[in-house]
Amino acid sequence: MRLLPSPLQRPLLALIGIGGLTACAMVGKQGVSDGVSFVRPLEILAADSVSPLPADKFEMLGEVDPEHPLDGMMVAQTLSLFGREDLIAASSYDYRANRCAAASAGSEVLDEIERWARRTSIVIINESHERSEHRGFSAELARRLRPLGYDALAMETLANPEPNVSAATLPAVLARPDQPFLEDEDGFYLSEAGFGRLGRVAKALGYRLVPYEEQEDASAGGTATREQRIATREETQARNLVRFLREHPNTRLLVHVGYSHATEVPLPDGGIWMAARLKAKTGIDPLTISQTSCRGGGDRVRLADLPADEPAGAFDLVVDHPTARFVRGRPAWRLAAGDRAVDIPASLRPVACGWRVIEARPVVEPDAAVPMDRVAIRPGETVALMLPPGRYRLRAIDVPAAKRAAPEQPR
Repeated sequence: MRLLPSPLQRPLLALIGIGGLTACAMVGKQGVSDGVSFVRPLEILAADSVSPLPADKFEMLGEVDPEHPLDGMMVAQTLSLFGREDLIAASSYDYRANRCAAASAGSEVLDEIERWARRTSIVIINESHERSEHRGFSAELARRLRPLGYDALAMETLANPEPNVSAATLPAVLARPDQPFLEDEDGFYLSEAGFGRLGRVAKALGYRLVPYEEQEDASAGGTATREQRIATREETQARNLVRFLREHPNTRLLVHVGYSHATEVPLPDGGIWMAARLKAKTGIDPLTISQTSCRGGGDRVRLADLPADEPAGAFDLVVDHPTARFVRGRPAWRLAAGDRAVDIPASLRPVACGWRVIEARPVVEPDAAVPMDRVAIRPGETVALMLPPGRYRLRAIDVPAAKRAAPEQPR
């Protein structure tokens, strides 16, 4: 489903440039577009050329109360999707330090992963859907594995169409594989900038991007239990990857998944997740890497021992990321990766209550492209954009609030 921009969602567009070391603020006369001021000489592009917006993601943000953003269901993943991990870090389990013991291997993390990856042809790494840093690490892993012959990247989030669909309805990742960027509708989590950048890195390195998610009608049915639905999904994912490997027998495969899908042994409750099924079907012992088992064990990324509450052999390696830090409301890891903190022009910051989403895309890319950054802000916030050097086009989108039930009055 796609949503045409309403008057409240009509985008503002501007151009900014970022140099190698500093961001240059462009200052000039104030102008007005759609009742919101902008700064010249930032160039304003025609608003009527904007593509329709993805309905589900923006509607999800509209359901998050700006004044009480942690109330409600699925808010953590939604806020992360729109660049606001800073709002969830204090309460999210995925950010809570558990201080796992350091692994005995003293090697640098990527060196050790590379050593293991040479022994196999399948590497599976998981992520938290709330921590963009995991996607940044997977991008670094993709760079490290490419010289070893790894040439395909399967991502759980990629839209996987039914067989024999018409070319006109294929997602861009399949219809236009040479495109250097991914599009919002290529997959749900891809709309988060870090995930979009993982796709950009993979494309630039020459990886083939592989969708393998269960198609909608492959589920066990509306009356199935949760365990049955999980089993059906995991089996379908494994079969889809087996089919790809049979069609490409010489490939070496990197798989990026969420949470338990990377578990390569049966769980105590009898659950068998995708990695374990893929291992059994192919006879290939994959390198499985967890980024979700350990958190906050040190001041740098390190390898850790698997916690005692996880089954032995669940993962081969455990990557332990430091406790998350934030600068100007954004994850500090992006500064370490080469981004610059860029002020959002004052005239594009919201003055009315509610969420405003600021997007930054390279000037040559269309509105359908996953932006280099996308962040939701509220009035009075000084949250920054995080961008590598380049020349970008800004777009501001006001997201209408969903109707919420009025609070019950005291009797």
